[in-house]
Amino acid sequence: MRIYTIPYMWVRHIISFLVMASIAVIGVVVVQRSGLSTSTAAPLPASDRYSLRDVITSKRAAALTFDISWGTVMPTKVFDVLKKEHVEATFFVSGPWARQNAMLIREMTKAGDEVESHGWAHVNYTGLRSAAVQANIMKASRVIEAITGTRPTLVRPPNGDFSPRTIAAAKAVGYTTVTWGTDSLDWMNPGVSTIIRRVVTHIHPGDIVLMHASDTCKQTDLALPSILNDLKQQGYQLVTLTKLLTMGTPNYRG
Repeated sequence: MRIYTIPYMWVRHIISFLVMASIAVIGVVVVQRSGLSTSTAAPLPASDRYSLRDVITSKRAAALTFDISWGTVMPTKVFDVLKKEHVEATFFVSGPWARQNAMLIREMTKAGDEVESHGWAHVNYTGLRSAAVQANIMKASRVIEAITGTRPTLVRPPNGDFSPRTIAAAKAVGYTTVTWGTDSLDWMNPGVSTIIRRVVTHIHPGDIVLMHASDTCKQTDLALPSILNDLKQQGYQLVTLTKLLTMGTPNYRG
């Protein structure tokens, strides 16, 4: 009887092939049992990765937005300037501040201003678990809604800090994360002329302008009249952020 032998190199190739095939089969089974797709996942839409920065529009319209976390002096000064000039704005207020200044918030809404959320504790959201981000937002939401009668739907995270995870957490409880297109730098108290120049030279159609009305910002009320006058001369219509969103396409950017 003739005995056939297989060359050693062939044996190595056959064994290697069988091992790789086994690994592939195991991989497919694991993926199928985990419910994952073997195809390449589609990238997340921009609104799930980035914050709302501005609105794409050809109209010369923009939203002045003011963050308030503490104080009783600057919030009133800023509101009085806006009211005198018949300009509507959006205020992102913290829960504790809202609870302590309910009367001023009611005056804001009566004047046509928009009151949205700046969360509860002034902490970076990326340092919190998703559940804690949601708790921070919703705690402030309950206070603001009790005062205004309207549930906020926009949140500006403290320090403009966000990530796709925090955006998803906010979205799960009905909130859009908002930052800004133009930063006035008023929070740095860089000088009235610097604040004015920052806004009037960087503003663009659909812009969301970041300003502050907390007491730590000492120059906002002094810069605001000139800003309003200059933007009026440029032909800008200043509206609440919610109204601005109806005038174009939301632009989510990192």
